[in-house]
Amino acid sequence: MRTPNLATGSLYMSCVAASAAGRNAYYIIAAWAALIASDTAALVAILLGAGSIAEVLTTNFGGSLVDRFDRRIVCIICDALRLLVVVATGVGIALGCTIPVLLTSWIAYSVIDRTYLTCLQALIPSVARTERLRAFNSLSYMVMQVANFVSAFVAGLLLSSAAEKFCFLLPVGCFAASLCLMAQFRHAPPEPGSGEERKCDGLGTAAMLPTLLPLERLRKSAVVYALIYTMGMLVTVLASALVRQELHGPALQFGYIEAAWAAGSVVGCAFLLCHGGDARRTDVVLHLALSGLVLSGFLIWQDIIVALIQMFVLGFSYNAARILIDVETQLAVPSSQLGRTRSQIHTVCVAAGLFAYSLIAFLGSSVLPSVVFGTFGILMLAVAGGLLFWPPERAEPIEGLSET
Repeated sequence: MRTPNLATGSLYMSCVAASAAGRNAYYIIAAWAALIASDTAALVAILLGAGSIAEVLTTNFGGSLVDRFDRRIVCIICDALRLLVVVATGVGIALGCTIPVLLTSWIAYSVIDRTYLTCLQALIPSVARTERLRAFNSLSYMVMQVANFVSAFVAGLLLSSAAEKFCFLLPVGCFAASLCLMAQFRHAPPEPGSGEERKCDGLGTAAMLPTLLPLERLRKSAVVYALIYTMGMLVTVLASALVRQELHGPALQFGYIEAAWAAGSVVGCAFLLCHGGDARRTDVVLHLALSGLVLSGFLIWQDIIVALIQMFVLGFSYNAARILIDVETQLAVPSSQLGRTRSQIHTVCVAAGLFAYSLIAFLGSSVLPSVVFGTFGILMLAVAGGLLFWPPERAEPIEGLSET
């Protein structure tokens, strides 16, 4: 059995913090720059939709890379590529090519960042013991959301006082720190005969194509994850438009909205870190129902104080549900297959999100952000009600993943 040391865990958490701060800063700055350039949330939806299509086409390939090669090296390469993309984005905006540069940047960044996230998540079983997976995942998400909270405030301040092209220096610094930290990271190698050894053979056609999850219990979890994921992406797309069009607030209020989401996420992580017991499907369904109820509230209230409370609760349920499903995934499959499994779950998430992004892009400014939030909230409530009546699934772990 592995005995991960405190230094390894601390270094891993530092990588999580630096990367999360850079990711959140990039999305906030890029989303606001797109909104200013087009004066409509439709462009933000188009960016997310284009990035999602790229992820669907490449996520399985990224997961295969994670399972076949040293995950530390994969993370370092992804950090270097993210640095190049963000620097190029700032330069392109400075040259006056905002919309085409943002589109190209968002697509490239989405593919690279998804591979990095899959790789970082797959590293957890080599850092934490099995009995500590839930606590370690909760702590990891807590660190991530604290970093998001700080970066949201800093990004909001920068957007209020500096041009967008200079604001990209914030994610550049964060990704540089992440790269340096990961270069020092050392994780335990797979134990011989453990079934966790990764193969460094070639990547076949099957590795390039999206595939379906063969494990029934994970398919159902993926449905919940897809709705939770889409909710998070809707917030990313429409939060800036909500502030600008309905709350009539400046960029600083957009930073407050993002910070409230991050604060709720931190509390959600802390709740699971302190709350004992095993993850249960009913817990996930309850978080899904809570998110739907709060989203529905946007149909009634459009006030900055109420919106901050709503974002806080949404962030709470968003991260709590994700942690519960992540732990279930890590317990259900061998560590050597986590990359592909995570990629397959994400394929389901992106497929659900694509429909929402396409609809927002098609509607443009004709439908208010609060209406979109409320309608999706009603859908989440309906699905949560249906999940309560789904038949119990088999609990047998899988021996391997489908290659087709």
